[in-house]
Amino acid sequence: MLTDAEVLEFYDRASGEVYRYASRLVGGNRSRADDLVQETFLTLVRQVRSGRDEPVDVGWAITTCRSRFLDQIRRSERAERTQPRAFERRDTGELGAPSPATEALFRLGDAQRAALVLRYIDDMTVAEVAAALGRSVHATESLLVRAREALRTEYTGMNGAE
Repeated sequence: MLTDAEVLEFYDRASGEVYRYASRLVGGNRSRADDLVQETFLTLVRQVRSGRDEPVDVGWAITTCRSRFLDQIRRSERAERTQPRAFERRDTGELGAPSPATEALFRLGDAQRAALVLRYIDDMTVAEVAAALGRSVHATESLLVRAREALRTEYTGMNGAE
């Protein structure tokens, strides 16, 4: 079983990398990235208190972070289906100076950004992305096509090219 000291040491060692990953997922929104990292390590603490004795590594933390983010997307999509649309204010706080491509990625909606990150950063197959997002493969292929086009449009618009 992991000790409190081992959990703290793991947090110190892994939190920066988990935060960078979370930041990509949430489009650079600092408060959402902080929340995801907090949920990730809270999951570890709960598991340790429940008797977890398996070792943890950064891969476990990244996977857990991704799972918490996907849970948020699913909850958000369910809420959108049951409530009328309302204006949403986006946090513009960013980490450092992102590249133009990263900035364009940050401007996409959560579902499109998640699909692109899972497919091209996490190198998941379309079927794996579909399962992670709770969609059919066909719907995920369509989402990826729209997401790539939206990314291209955002990137081109930011650089003033047509």
